[in-house]
Amino acid sequence: MSGTTRGGMREHTMTETTGGGTRERPAGHSAQNLRERAGAVSADILDRLADPTATMAATLIPAEAADDGAAEPIWAELTLGSGSPGLALAYAGAARDAARQVPRAHAYLTAGTRAVSGRPGAAGGIFKGPGALAFAVLLAHRTTGGYLSALRRFDAYQRDLVRTVLPPVDDRPLPTIGRYEVVRGLTGVGRYLLARSESCEEPLTAVLDYLVRLSLGAVEHQGAQVPRWWALDAPRTGSEAAFPGGHLNLGLSHGVAGPLALMALAWEQGVRVPGQQEAMEATADLLRTWAVADRYGLFWPGYLSFAQWQRGPAAYDGNAKWPAWCYGAPGVSRALQLAGRALGRTDFSDLARASVDRLLVLPRSAWGIHDHALCHGWAGALHQLGRLNEEWQDVRLAELQDGIATELVSAFDPALPFGLRFTMTKVPFGSDVSGYLDGAAGAALALDSYAVDGTPADWDMPLLLA
Repeated sequence: MSGTTRGGMREHTMTETTGGGTRERPAGHSAQNLRERAGAVSADILDRLADPTATMAATLIPAEAADDGAAEPIWAELTLGSGSPGLALAYAGAARDAARQVPRAHAYLTAGTRAVSGRPGAAGGIFKGPGALAFAVLLAHRTTGGYLSALRRFDAYQRDLVRTVLPPVDDRPLPTIGRYEVVRGLTGVGRYLLARSESCEEPLTAVLDYLVRLSLGAVEHQGAQVPRWWALDAPRTGSEAAFPGGHLNLGLSHGVAGPLALMALAWEQGVRVPGQQEAMEATADLLRTWAVADRYGLFWPGYLSFAQWQRGPAAYDGNAKWPAWCYGAPGVSRALQLAGRALGRTDFSDLARASVDRLLVLPRSAWGIHDHALCHGWAGALHQLGRLNEEWQDVRLAELQDGIATELVSAFDPALPFGLRFTMTKVPFGSDVSGYLDGAAGAALALDSYAVDGTPADWDMPLLLA
């Protein structure tokens, strides 16, 4: 048994050895007690974020964590990363204490609305620009029943956006993954439209038809056949030299798993277009093909260069990325689970399960997570495992969640502006980030859902988890 003191809180753990490695479970505290503590940390974080002016000012990379040694403000207003829409979404989506959270959500909605009116900017999918605020308004409407006129305006905005930007499907690689991905592209927009299908059915079916056509068939590229998902850009800015022939992206946030999740969610909701089942099967088979293995089990590369594609999965020699929403398991796992559930394909669900089983034998110290955020940190791992385990009800996954929740609760430091810090530079856990995807608001939501022993069906819609 060991004790660790962080942020004035002492956490006792018991080391448990299993056939696949060692993991820690809370000792001396019941699971219910841990959930209560998680709920208290979540509530404290939300209290710290309640004042928009103070939160905006405190959202920054401190000098000691900045690459150039100078503190850098990082509030980005119209975003779900560090902006008013993400904070509004967090307050509207919290499961507990709605009487306190609703006015807070309204304060951030007001700030976001002012920003849209003053400088709406270019369309940026659902994580940046008016699309981000649209999701926040949608959730506030579902929570309160209000905001109807604003919601109708955003419905019209998204309908017009699809009519304006829906691209053709050509017999050549895409110029960018930004056309279809969750964060910037039509898959994210499609998730909003699905939530508003009663008033947005036509653009929704147009988006689904576009994704279906991208899912089927191949195109020629540099003398080889590649999926229509192939994009000529690099997976991230600064990596262009490593991807001279473009790339295939397999992740949930930026790759093919996102469209698979949307098509599955739409199928379950009864929204279907010709070829949708075949498209889901083809995309799931692509992920099956590129499920590679290390000594712990199956995982997915985040993305493939043209050279890696040509060599094939048997020759893949890259390392597994850390467990995340954006890339690999458990994000891709959730997309496959949704597809298996929608189509009654147990083989898809089994593949999802195999990828998550790897996390049961991979020691948490080897996960490579160096952040607390929803996107690629402990909060995202906690919440996604909860979503996956709704169906599986595996006590081992529940215990793994307990260990991750302990990690987050133990990291809470009341001396920090938001109680937790996040990794925005080379300094791990060095930055004060307030937002939904990358910061404290998202971590508070993950802890809130864990505290009530459930996963609400609304706040994680932008993540395509439900």
